[in-house]
Amino acid sequence: MTSVCRWVTARVEQGVLMIVIAIIAGSSALAQSAASADANAPLLQKGKQSYLFYSSALRMPARITVWMYSPTDRPDTLPVVIMLHGAERNASAYLDQWARVADLYQLVVVAPTFDKENFKGSDRYNLGNVWNEKEERFIPEREWTFSVVEPLFDQFVKALGSRESQYYLSGHSAGAQFVHRFLYFVPNNRAAKVFIANAGWYTLPDMQNDYPFGIKNIPQIKKSINQFFSKPVLLALGEADIDTTSANFQKGEPYSLQGATRFERGKNFFQTVQAAAKAQGASLRWTMISLPGVAHSNAETAKQAGAFFRSVHYPNSTFK
Repeated sequence: MTSVCRWVTARVEQGVLMIVIAIIAGSSALAQSAASADANAPLLQKGKQSYLFYSSALRMPARITVWMYSPTDRPDTLPVVIMLHGAERNASAYLDQWARVADLYQLVVVAPTFDKENFKGSDRYNLGNVWNEKEERFIPEREWTFSVVEPLFDQFVKALGSRESQYYLSGHSAGAQFVHRFLYFVPNNRAAKVFIANAGWYTLPDMQNDYPFGIKNIPQIKKSINQFFSKPVLLALGEADIDTTSANFQKGEPYSLQGATRFERGKNFFQTVQAAAKAQGASLRWTMISLPGVAHSNAETAKQAGAFFRSVHYPNSTFK
């Protein structure tokens, strides 16, 4: 009987020990999981890093890889640039071209990646994923690619403890297409200044034609169009951006009606913006510059963006 009791006691103690080990292992797993979750947010460090963006308020096809560059180990103390990449969806390479600009002007640059697998085609990226072609209607706002920008900024400032209440917004090529259309669809954005460079074609502030060539059917556009005109915007155009052989350059009508080259289309777009603002009786805070010798270059236009964002003389500046 005594030996049986000892055996039972040993088994109980062994069971308790196993339970304790399981609890410790579980706690360790949870801690590792929490650490992994923390890694999916920006860190207070110098240089280049990446993290994953997710928001329960949005309905995206996947978590979004975000590349970030900071010239110091205190990105929480610097102004924020949200930078949109081109049609190759190469946010990392675009960010590398921004690094020296960020160093010079002390900017932290945040670059979301809208990859080709999850954001396939120009509809999902350049055009913001706002329109259901089959049903001929605008889709819910939480599914728009445009809707990523504001919560991305919120996540950044919260994760790092930044006190920034506004951001700078920049886009080159397909990114410029994204950015200027974003202004139509998210008029109450917190962009302090906006930089647009070398877009392939544009959505004109034209109330006679529907999106994406005009703005006639954009929800609430008549109430918000003045915000589009009053946003401080610099449109930069490379004078040598005249190559029309690229697969990413849209050819034929109706695109060709905007001009023969990216440079020509950009100039015509700006003139249309000026005329539309005048007809609306709206205050226009847009400026256009042309860059001699510059072709379809993110690296060259990024220099102008950095200077523009840090300029205190806008709009009466050398950028005119």
